[in-house]
Amino acid sequence: MIELAPEKWTMQGVLWGFFVFGGLIAGAGLIWTVSTARFLYGSEKTTGVIVDVVGILSTRSPSEPPQAKQVISYYPVVEFRDARGSAHKAQSSRAARSDHFKRGDEVGVFYDAQDPAQMFIENTWILWFSPGVILAGGLIWMIAVGGMMMLSKRFEVGFAQDKARFYSQVAASDPAKPDNDSSHP
Repeated sequence: MIELAPEKWTMQGVLWGFFVFGGLIAGAGLIWTVSTARFLYGSEKTTGVIVDVVGILSTRSPSEPPQAKQVISYYPVVEFRDARGSAHKAQSSRAARSDHFKRGDEVGVFYDAQDPAQMFIENTWILWFSPGVILAGGLIWMIAVGGMMMLSKRFEVGFAQDKARFYSQVAASDPAKPDNDSSHP
């Protein structure tokens, strides 16, 4: 039976844990990206007009100091007509930069024909940046941890060989063992 040294299990276990964590992050980014793509594929497209940009101030957690900077997220509100000619007004579910949209801007709108309030503004930055960052971050994390795993295995092989050589030398020079006694033929 092969016995794993405790230090090998610990290092490999921690690295595998980090690898799985990166996989979960990449998986979340992939699910978000695929979900966006599926929505766009199954949606209707029209044009709309930005009628407002709503700024929402982030909430403070109780542990944050009062002087901590709060972030304002800007959500454009779009008015558009669906394929039947019905007017709709909906707020984007994804934030944009404060200067990205102005009242009166004409924009492309992807909307769900069954529920026109579910819509996305046709903008590469809004549609793909956040899911792409999550996906890429998870993949980069996995590649970095995979590299560390390969390096740790390389060092552990050398360490295991040195350890085996040391123990064989100790066993060969142990005077307490009768089979190592060179005075008996």
